[in-house]
This record gives sequence, structure tokens and C-alpha cells, in this order.
Amino acid sequence: MRKIVIFFGGKSSENEISVLTGVFVLNLIDREKYIPVPVYLHTDGGMYTSGKMSDLNTFRKGGVSGFQRVFFDGGGMYAFTPGKPKIKLLGKPDGALNCCHGGLGEGGGISALMQMNGIPLASPDLTASAVFLDKTMTKLIAKALNIPTAEYIRVNERDYARRGRFLLKNIATRLKYPVVVKPANLGSSIGVVLAGTEEEAEKAIEAGFRLDDRVLIEKYIRGKRDVNCAAYALNGEIYVSEPEEAASGERIYSFADKYLKQDPVASCGKECRSRPGLIVSEETREKIRSYTRTLYKRMNLKGIVRMDFLLSDEGVYLGEVNTVPGSLAYYLFCERVSDAKNLFSDLIDDAISSAAAGEKQVISTGILQTVSVAAKGGMRL
Repeated sequence: MRKIVIFFGGKSSENEISVLTGVFVLNLIDREKYIPVPVYLHTDGGMYTSGKMSDLNTFRKGGVSGFQRVFFDGGGMYAFTPGKPKIKLLGKPDGALNCCHGGLGEGGGISALMQMNGIPLASPDLTASAVFLDKTMTKLIAKALNIPTAEYIRVNERDYARRGRFLLKNIATRLKYPVVVKPANLGSSIGVVLAGTEEEAEKAIEAGFRLDDRVLIEKYIRGKRDVNCAAYALNGEIYVSEPEEAASGERIYSFADKYLKQDPVASCGKECRSRPGLIVSEETREKIRSYTRTLYKRMNLKGIVRMDFLLSDEGVYLGEVNTVPGSLAYYLFCERVSDAKNLFSDLIDDAISSAAAGEKQVISTGILQTVSVAAKGGMRL
């Protein structure tokens, strides 16, 4: 059977949310086809594995006692004990699935690690992961693809320390209150605040800088509805879900709405809870699905990727692109949790077969044979 690494956790404020997704996938993956190999990225920066990681209670206890520290090299996964010379090869994975939310885990670190080791990944590549973790870069990509986004101002910590008053005045002039303040590189609605006054905006920005070094301030879209739409690809064909409305109404869709008022992994039970449909015109529905397909195709995405939109009387606006959505957004395609097992299997198999068929040649330029040592430091490359 094929060994499939399931990455989750991460040095991120979304670590615990990622644990929920990782444990969900570990319990759902088809064990008649695959040997799942859990790899937990701890907030200490280390990677660990254990046979007990499919039990959520393992992580409620905290710490890494009983876990094996691991690293990857040359396509192999190795266990080691820090400070001791002994290293043990645990095997060579056949593929991997990324369940990390936020931080380097979602932002390209896992993608780069797997690419360096030649391990097929059923998740987006380094470029797309890094771009879409950053909400500002997401807006720039959307603009290039003629996909509307809410008007915004990006503030970095250093500029705010020097010109905070000017930036606050700029917010009032350009965006008008209320505004939405959010860390530029965090998901799960962590740190998202609706600010109705300059004083509230100032507090929200300063709170945002405790989580990130860049903060995004967006114009608040009145009467908005939060809408999700996802896509995945198999055998070169892109499949787009039906849009679904998140039950937030006109207020901000908060961390509590997502994770504290409902079971974030549908209890990992047999049946998926019924979800509300989206009541819109056929034109709006197709626009949302078209934007989703365009982003997926033009950015060469892989795996299940969820796009979050804001819908109002003024139009459809892209909010965020989630390259590792919670529970891998299975619920946008599957009526039952059990159906997701086949979907995840198809995505893993497709990534492995695509990697085998698409391996590219690495050439040698031969330049080292023609350049003398004396020329070191004097060349213009």
C-alpha cells in the first residue's frame, strides 16, 4: 500500500484549527488503499509523528511527549532524537496531503519541502500557496484577472509606527467608516474586527500587529452576504462546487461563528449536516462559479481550494482564497462525510500519477568547467 503523509499543525495561530482538519482526514482516509503517516508541525518549529495522532485527545493534553521528531531528506522520512547521533529511516512516502492552516505550512513551506524531496503533493504548489496566504497579493492577482475585491489599504508595522495618524486619516477619507480590519496573513477569521470609528480602527490595527506585521483595512460592504465556492481538478478537468452561503448575515463572519457555534468537522460522523443553499439569480451564481474556475485554472491550483466571496446589491467581490480550507471543504462537494473518502483518494492518486507523468529534466549548463577561480567575484552574472 502507498504511504501518504498527512501534514497538519504549524507555527501559526491556526495550529489548533489545523489539528481538527488533520485528525478529520486521518480518520477518513481509505486505509485499504493507503498507510497514513501523520506529521504534526508543532509551534516549536519541529515536525513530529506518532501512531496516536488520529485521536484528538492526544492533542488536548498538549506537549510532544511520546512523539518522534522527524525530518525529510532525499525523498525519505527519518526519525531522530535531538542531541543524539542515531537516525532511523521510517520509509519513503508515495504522496502527501497538506492540512496546515496559516503560517509557512499553508504559505508554501510544505509545498517546497515536498518538491525538494520529490514527493507528490495533492495540494497547491509553492507559488500559489505563498501568493494566496497574503490577502494583499490575493487582491492584486484578482485585479489582474478582472475579479472585483473590496477597496482596501494595506499597512505595515514600520510605516504605521512612523505615520500612524496620517494612515488613520487616509482610512477615513478613502474608505469611510465602518471598515474591516484583519491581519494580512491569517485565516480562520482570527483577528478580524469591524471598526466603526477611528478609535476602534486604531485599536484593531494595533491588535492586528500583535498577530502579523501587516494589516489590511477594507471598505465594509453593507448588506453583504458571505458565500463560499470551491474547486478541484482530476485528470486535467476542473470541477466547481455550487456556491453556498455562510450563515453570518450582514455582520462579520467571526472565528466564533466558524468554530465555536458549530462542530468544525461535522462531528466526524457518518452524515454531513445539511447546509443552506444560496438563493441568487442564475447570472450571479454563474459569475461566482466563473470567478472560482478562473482563479483555479489561471493559478494552476491543485487539490481542493475554497474561494470566499462577498455578495451585495452592488455585485460580487472576492474576499479570500483558501488553499487549505477547513476540513478540506469536502462539504461543498459531498452530501455525506463518507463520500469524502473517495474524493480524497482520487485527489491523492491524481497527484501521484501527474507527478510521475510530468517529471521535468534538469540540465547542466557546464559553466563551472569554463570559469576560472581567478574570476571569482569579478563576474557579472
